[in-house]
Amino acid sequence: MIEPFVITQEDEAVTQADGTANELQDLFLYRVPKGTKIILSPDDALCVYVVETDSTAAQNTALIKLELRDATATEKTPLVQATQYANFAGEFQDEDKLIHLDITREIVVGEQEYIALMGKNPTPYLDKDLSYFELRCHREI
Repeated sequence: MIEPFVITQEDEAVTQADGTANELQDLFLYRVPKGTKIILSPDDALCVYVVETDSTAAQNTALIKLELRDATATEKTPLVQATQYANFAGEFQDEDKLIHLDITREIVVGEQEYIALMGKNPTPYLDKDLSYFELRCHREI
């Protein structure tokens, strides 16, 4: 059965880590559970609100990237190229302002593969505990 699905930082399959200043690193890493497939399409949207460790919104020049990784995390495919945070604007409602995936065809993400949301902020670090995201997609269970 295929159904609409939203991956967030609250999902039990997501691990989190604070980012290091001026380095593109994983903030949230989702590992597709066994018995599940994630289906990504060009119309799917990524919504992001990222906060610095001093509790202020990330700088507009911070970079956000979304990538697919195979089960060994060695093969990497960009889903959203590194994009300035200003383009996301913390938008979760207005469909016209949402960032859509940089893919031209449907991609099926198999069990035990990864979807990584990465961030890079000039300074200070990005704070996983105050940041949040939604990846609006579909899943097959």
